[in-house]
Amino acid sequence: MTKPRIPYHRLSIEDPEQPELEGFPQAPRPSPSRHILFLVIFLETLVLLWWTFRAPEPKCFGPGTVYSPAEEAIEYGTTSYAIGQNERFRIPPSPQLDEAWNNLYNFGISQIPKSQAVLLPNKTHPIPGDEENYIVELDVFHNLHCLNMIRKRIHSDYYPDSLKMEISHMDHCIDWVRQSLMCAGDTSVIVWQWDPAQNITTFQGDVAHTCRNFDKLREWGKSHKIRTFYDTSVRIEDDIVVPVIPKAFDLDGVLNF
Repeated sequence: MTKPRIPYHRLSIEDPEQPELEGFPQAPRPSPSRHILFLVIFLETLVLLWWTFRAPEPKCFGPGTVYSPAEEAIEYGTTSYAIGQNERFRIPPSPQLDEAWNNLYNFGISQIPKSQAVLLPNKTHPIPGDEENYIVELDVFHNLHCLNMIRKRIHSDYYPDSLKMEISHMDHCIDWVRQSLMCAGDTSVIVWQWDPAQNITTFQGDVAHTCRNFDKLREWGKSHKIRTFYDTSVRIEDDIVVPVIPKAFDLDGVLNF
């Protein structure tokens, strides 16, 4: 007697109506959490690529650093002060000493284009006859001017004309240098070391400092030297508007927070 043949149908493991068979490998079902994980990895990869190849941002050298057109010239390096070694500046008053000081800032006032003037935190004035350029001066050069005036006043026997300068100008220069030193707040560390010649522990000033390359700043000043006579009696109105930046503190040490 022949048994009736039962039709064979292939069992699909993809069919949700069929029961899963024990012992047979099952195709993994897509998980929503896996899709989310892949999406997160993809987005993180995009962010990493953007961060790597993004356009360079303007230089910033500290929290709240204000814009300066000389940022392009700023270059940092480690050096130490010349203590008792720089004969150009530690000599009695003379034409040689005057030349050394004048070479630090003898290119005078600078000029910048309007495209940079609009970025300044303070409004400055267009140059009469050359209104697309604006008058500026880097603070470091004003400091050197002030220090040179103080130096000449100390050696008034050699620089008698320094006595003609009003005492208010001297007071301005002294206080300007004071505030500039406090503003920069150099935190380089001065040390004390044993001096076998004197048989004592003594102050050592030739320590490491992180400094801006002054030669680069001087080159910037020379290349931006004002090219025309600046007539201070001419007033020019322009459309530049600058924001008001509140002071965090004054340089007498009083916090304004």
